[in-house]
Amino acid sequence: MNKDYSWLSGFFRILQQPHKVGLSGNAEPLKSIVFAGILETTASLMIAWLHRQSPALIAENIQMMKPWMKNGQQQQSSTLTSLPFDQALLSTLTTSFVGILAFGFVMWIIHWALTKESKKLYEIAGMVSYGSGVYAIGTVCTGILAFAFGSLRWGPHLGIFMDPSTYPFMFAILARINVFSILSYVLASYAMIGYSNIESRYGLVSSIIVISIVLIWYALFSLIGLSLTS
Repeated sequence: MNKDYSWLSGFFRILQQPHKVGLSGNAEPLKSIVFAGILETTASLMIAWLHRQSPALIAENIQMMKPWMKNGQQQQSSTLTSLPFDQALLSTLTTSFVGILAFGFVMWIIHWALTKESKKLYEIAGMVSYGSGVYAIGTVCTGILAFAFGSLRWGPHLGIFMDPSTYPFMFAILARINVFSILSYVLASYAMIGYSNIESRYGLVSSIIVISIVLIWYALFSLIGLSLTS
């Protein structure tokens, strides 16, 4: 029995021709979503394990978490060094899939605003999930750089200009302005524009909207955390 794996090619082709990838469509959006979630989860777990081998990164993480920690610093330290694999897997899988679907929802709204055409959420999410390959690569590269230099501030992001231990909330925002994550949003935006049968020049508009929404979301999250712990 022959199996069609053509849906996988989108994870590679999006790097060169994101708009054409969208025009080609995605016959297996659910498979793409699942594969994207596995990619992001695998990358996150690899880096989480690597960072647990670095006392400097563990200490920095604990320092960053202090605003949220009224008590139980020893428990927090234990969690950072020896979180059971099943708990880490479940937590990371949940975060990955929620993130993919939330991003897909944002793109679904933009698609509807531009075309007034009703598409199923999973169809749009499946298309934009092709950008997850770049996101996963970014997670690995950023994590390796942090491990190599012994600090979370070292990576392809604006957080490099901020001490994460001293300014954890600001660092949380700036670290999201990452070369790889931004690229994944841009590629996904162009793919969605192609899927919507819209000229590729509108991909830039979609990219700016998406990146702005993502950064505003993280900024609000950090500000809420700051208000709750101040």
